[in-house]
Amino acid sequence: MKLSYPCLSEANNNDLALALRIARHSSCTACDSCPGLRPPASVEVVLDDDVHQKSLLGDLTQYGSDEEDGPAYLETCICGHDVANHGSQLAALGREEFSRRARLAIRLDELLQEAGRQLDFNYADEDIDSLKQQM
Repeated sequence: MKLSYPCLSEANNNDLALALRIARHSSCTACDSCPGLRPPASVEVVLDDDVHQKSLLGDLTQYGSDEEDGPAYLETCICGHDVANHGSQLAALGREEFSRRARLAIRLDELLQEAGRQLDFNYADEDIDSLKQQM
């Protein structure tokens, strides 16, 4: 099964995409052993980028499609809990804290992209570990 993860673009900074970014970099509140949202082994994660909106023939989204618009976002972690259990509930956090965590999560994703590891949910280095402590 393919599920998507938001690529780094302004178009992917809606609350749903930001919550997913936050969840990836936040420990699970429902269990002690999960360091952040990770895909189950049966899931292939792909970046949600312009491929889903454009075809080689141009922008055909105005015509609709009989097929799916592309993979849905990753929602459930290998630990069995969802995005909300990984510290990304806007209602619980409030807009200010959600925005602070979102900025950190975006920076963490930028570091992963620079390292060529954006889809490696187990990768960490000194800079990433340091920033995750602020989540």
